[in-house]
Order: sequence, then C-alpha cells, then structure tokens
Amino acid sequence: MFAVVVSLLLVGVVNAQRPKPCETPEVWTGRQMMFVRSMNVSVFAKLSYDAIEERLSIDEMVNVEMERKFYKYIMIFKEGISYEIEKDRNGIVGCQKKPLTEPFRKVKIPENATSMGLATIGTNAVPGLGVTVAVFYGRTPAGDEYYVSVTEPKVIKDRLMCIPISEVLLSEKLGRVHTSFFDVELGVDPEEFVPPKECEYTVAAL
Repeated sequence: MFAVVVSLLLVGVVNAQRPKPCETPEVWTGRQMMFVRSMNVSVFAKLSYDAIEERLSIDEMVNVEMERKFYKYIMIFKEGISYEIEKDRNGIVGCQKKPLTEPFRKVKIPENATSMGLATIGTNAVPGLGVTVAVFYGRTPAGDEYYVSVTEPKVIKDRLMCIPISEVLLSEKLGRVHTSFFDVELGVDPEEFVPPKECEYTVAAL
C-alpha cells in the first residue's frame, strides 16, 4: 500500500546524472493526497512512520462520489497487530483488531528501480524558483508500472536519504493512481500508535 513511486510530470531531466536508490529518514510524519480516477476516489491522509519500532499510523479522509468517510489504521509490526478504526464527525463508530502477518517494509526506492536522472520542478534560471528531484521507474512484483520522484538524494549519517514527493502507479486493476506527499517533518507523536479506548469494547477477536 505504501511502496514509494513518483510522477514524470517534470521538466529538464538530466540523463547524464543517475541518482542511486535512496530511503527516507527512519522516523517522520507527513501528509498525503491520493487520486484514483477510475474509481472516482480521492484520499487525504496523515502518515506517521517509525522504521525503528516498525510501526505505521494512517489517518484517512476518503471521498467516494461526494460521500466522505474517515478511517484510522494502526500497524504494529513487531507485535503482529493492526487496528482498523472507522470514524465519523462525532467520533469512533467501529474498531477491529486483526493479526498482522506481513513484514514491515521501509519507505525507499527499490534496489531494482531504474534511475531516470535528475529533474527540475519550476526553473533554475531564477534562484529559489526551482527544486531538483530524482526520478525513478520500475515495476511492482505484480507487474504494474510506477514512476517516483523524490528530493535529490543526499548522504546523511552514511545513508543515502531522500523525501518522497509524488508517485504515479499504472495499475491494470486500478488504472492510474497519483499520490503526492507534503509537509514532511522528522519525528512522530507516540500517541498516534496507541489505539483509542473504544477499541477495548469493539475489537474483533484475533
């Protein structure tokens, strides 16, 4: 659900420069917008990502054909537990506690992705009006194509690091899925990984 992929809607790709695959910082919080045109679905989410403790929290507002729904997902990979929480404007209306069997996966560019070089969003002709990004292309294990753009990779503490900017997934099942990332900050609020008290009374048995 969160493999990093990104857009080709950029200008000035420099093929002579070939950035290597990079990964995000180990702990960060950010916002995400996703659009699935074939299903007329848009998703606005807050992500809390913790690769050290192997946990992920997602707060979603889903718009489907003018109907708005709210969900929160908490995934604690080390404990093998996930929570799926449904909300409305008045609070929580349902919560399910489920086993989590899939392994934790870091948010990073896959090693087998193909670098398409660096690109400029905006322009470098005027200082401050352009942003350099790295563009990658590849295929998922299911065979779907993806294009990913990230901030220009930098070596920080002996790791090649970057921040996701946008992604385009060309899926046989879903069609074109476009995702953008913004407002990324380092660190997380530990409370984001604590299930609400309502889950104590509404969870499904493991």
